[in-house]
Amino acid sequence: MDKEAMDKIEKRIKTLEDNQLKIAREFGKQGVYFYLTLAGMKIASLGEEKYKAYESFMRDSMDQAGQQMAKARSVAKVIELSDKFIDDCIKYTTEQFK
Repeated sequence: MDKEAMDKIEKRIKTLEDNQLKIAREFGKQGVYFYLTLAGMKIASLGEEKYKAYESFMRDSMDQAGQQMAKARSVAKVIELSDKFIDDCIKYTTEQFK
């Protein structure tokens, strides 16, 4: 295979990798947002004060998740970050019900 053909293949692979990363970032953020929304509904049953504290936690978590995922350079890292933020939300929610 000549150099030009190899360059085209490499460019196509790079484009596919970039697209995978963009998709992973978006799905990762949406997963975090979805779980935080569901947990928020559960927290709302504890009253307005607890919910307001949760809203603050939720905004901070979503902002951090979005920023860190935007900086991630691999799909694996995006998945790791998504899992981390969802786990943090689960821990926070569980603590509120103790």
